[in-house]
Amino acid sequence: MDVVKNVCFRFLFSTFLICLVGCGRRGDGFTYQPVSGVVTVDGNPAVNVTVAFAPQGTSLESGRPSIGITDSEGRYVAKTLDGVDGAAVGEHLISITAEQLDPDTHEVVKPETIPVRYNDKSEIRLTVTSGGTQEADFALESKPLRHSRKKP
Repeated sequence: MDVVKNVCFRFLFSTFLICLVGCGRRGDGFTYQPVSGVVTVDGNPAVNVTVAFAPQGTSLESGRPSIGITDSEGRYVAKTLDGVDGAAVGEHLISITAEQLDPDTHEVVKPETIPVRYNDKSEIRLTVTSGGTQEADFALESKPLRHSRKKP
């Protein structure tokens, strides 16, 4: 009987240690650093827009995406979709959008007001360093970009 108790105790203790080590570790092996900033459109705070951080590279080497939603002053703080503060260290493609969808029907409840060059066709890049940043600011312009035309 002592052998059975000893085996049960060791099993339970081992299980406890595995859970303690495995469950106590937060994250996925990637380093996330605090990222925050201000978004403006034509110099005015961009209110209630989403700033999305898409790590570049494969998911196995780049980390999870992060988002931030701006407040009444255009300020945002990035977090991963599961609540980890910050964004993964490394290069990100940034997308900024005002469009909002109904979570149940997926119908547009707030139309897009941010030019497409900042969201669907964004080429904005940001590198998150090991120190993070509180100055990941984005100054957007609502006017179309002007392209110079050369005369033949």
